[in-house]
Amino acid sequence: MLKWQENFLAGESVKDPEKIKKKLNSGKPVLGIYLLTLAENPVNLMDIIPAAMLIQKSFYGICPKIIGMAKGKEEALEMVRSLIDEMYRETGTFATAEYIENR
Repeated sequence: MLKWQENFLAGESVKDPEKIKKKLNSGKPVLGIYLLTLAENPVNLMDIIPAAMLIQKSFYGICPKIIGMAKGKEEALEMVRSLIDEMYRETGTFATAEYIENR
């Protein structure tokens, strides 16, 4: 099972995020959806992953915690930019995991 942030973010273009979440959890492909995850690499703040990557069972098992989903890469990039801007304005830091947990 994938690891999801309790109140994960969903882009404005995402129709029925809970339905998409259920499909992804059951291993079904969902095209056009991009996932925002906490970065495993400490140099990065977040990663953007095409949901289609989850078809690969090896990746499905190691997917980092999902904090959001977007329809299309452009919306995903805008969500990351907005989230980082909000985080820095509110905390003055780039402690992404802590900010997401306490949001």
